[in-house]
Amino acid sequence: MAVRRLAPALVVVLLSAGITSCGDGTPATGKCDWMKKAAKSRAHTVVLVDASASLRGSTGDDRGRDHTEAATPYLEKAVKQRNTVSVGAFAGAGDVEWSALGLSADWTWKNDNPNNRERREEDATACLKENLAQAQETVPTSGGTDILAAVRSAAAVLGESTDRADSGNGGPGDKGSANGSGPGGLIVLTDGLSTMGCADLRPARFADDREIDAIADVCSDAAELPQEVPAGVPVTFVGLGRTAGAQPAPTPAQAGWLNRLWLRLCAESRPKQAGAEECHAVGTPVPGSLRRASAPKPPVDPVVRFGAGRSQTYPLHGAALFDPNSAVIRERGLRELTRIAVEVRSSPGAEVQVLGYVDPRGGAGNNLRLSQQRADAVAEVLTAHGVRGVTAYGRGLAGACPKPVAAGSGARDTDEALQCDRRVDIVVTK
Repeated sequence: MAVRRLAPALVVVLLSAGITSCGDGTPATGKCDWMKKAAKSRAHTVVLVDASASLRGSTGDDRGRDHTEAATPYLEKAVKQRNTVSVGAFAGAGDVEWSALGLSADWTWKNDNPNNRERREEDATACLKENLAQAQETVPTSGGTDILAAVRSAAAVLGESTDRADSGNGGPGDKGSANGSGPGGLIVLTDGLSTMGCADLRPARFADDREIDAIADVCSDAAELPQEVPAGVPVTFVGLGRTAGAQPAPTPAQAGWLNRLWLRLCAESRPKQAGAEECHAVGTPVPGSLRRASAPKPPVDPVVRFGAGRSQTYPLHGAALFDPNSAVIRERGLRELTRIAVEVRSSPGAEVQVLGYVDPRGGAGNNLRLSQQRADAVAEVLTAHGVRGVTAYGRGLAGACPKPVAAGSGARDTDEALQCDRRVDIVVTK
């Protein structure tokens, strides 16, 4: 698992505050016991909380982002609509630690008294906010985060709700399984800085939408897009670009790029009849004021630098490096890589990233694998010649060439285009 339970001392603190939950996700106060008994609605609202260090802070002095205010309207809406609700925290490889899983907010269940209904509705909102507080206190056990993997886990939960309602198997009080109004929804509380999987943003330049196109293609080729989110269920990202702790903050332009990236990945994940219309990114303020209770120090997240620092790119075309469908470096390419390694190793502390690309002649399933193999091959040569801290990333199909080709008509020769597509970029940031 990528997240761990709270330490005993912290559990004592939370018990005294009345915000712990039972193993099934309901608060231990007893006021919400009915939520695990009531009929579950087909409309399911799932709230995911990013628990990685880039949001919660990596030291005891950091004040992490507090999503309570931003998430409360979604919880209140779910209760008002009498939806089924789940709340979970994620970090690392995207495993989700659920503080509430499949709780019914149908405050009308076996309750005809208007006063009791009103009180039960208030209790449901309060209990779900306690579940949210518990999710925000979750301590990750490993650095980094794979946001798409967490969304895939949530999509599976949403799919189970739809299957249950379609089969009429709503549990106790089954005939109420159609209760709830609206489509529910998936709410993702995150800064959007994925550092694992196909959407790893550490090498990203945050420059233009061609890079977004390339990332979307890589994720599609890798089959990492969460296709299981049911049609009609909106996905909303809250807090993109709002970081905490030692993580650098994006400029407004970079934050806009981050919004467009996640809206694109969301749209690519949806059924054709839904697409971008069911994907949203909201700029709700997320205060950096939440000081977590005493707990084990979380691991430090890999840093996304937003393309900062003085960088130099060495674009190496395919003719110098590889034969078609091959990751074996030619002799000519070895000489050029040796020259680059000598230059790079003279800059101690530089960050070196190798980005591998392929041309479109291979099958889609082969693109990502081959581009990673090529990047690994180049990284291995650089490392062997004394370059430290080299990371390699396979990017699949290439976007535009890094430099325009000066041809009379502006068009590139087919062979030249394929060589450029079949390139490896070595990016050195000092």
